[in-house]
Amino acid sequence: MPTDRVAAAHRLLVEAVDALAAAAGPGAGDDELLSVLTVSEGVARRLDRVVVGAVADLERRGTFAERGYKSAAGALGDMLGWERFEARRRVVAADQVCARTGLDGAALPAPLPA
Repeated sequence: MPTDRVAAAHRLLVEAVDALAAAAGPGAGDDELLSVLTVSEGVARRLDRVVVGAVADLERRGTFAERGYKSAAGALGDMLGWERFEARRRVVAADQVCARTGLDGAALPAPLPA
């Protein structure tokens, strides 16, 4: 069940995507269509970063294991319908670009933070 914050974010995202679709609709000029492509790619990258961060947090908390999954990639495949390669790509990205916690509880920097 989505929280109020997630529901509000979902509503805003739907509105934004609808606005982009309208901007790319009939009568859109070349410059406008190129702008839609640029904005869409930027948003897709930001959303991918949100997904990777969520995967890292869920993996760190042990949520996938608590739900009976042997691997995070398997959990993502089941829950989101991703192919194994897609799920594995997100898990590897989460391991590489998100900060981690060591066995002693110390914060460890991400191997590839950029």
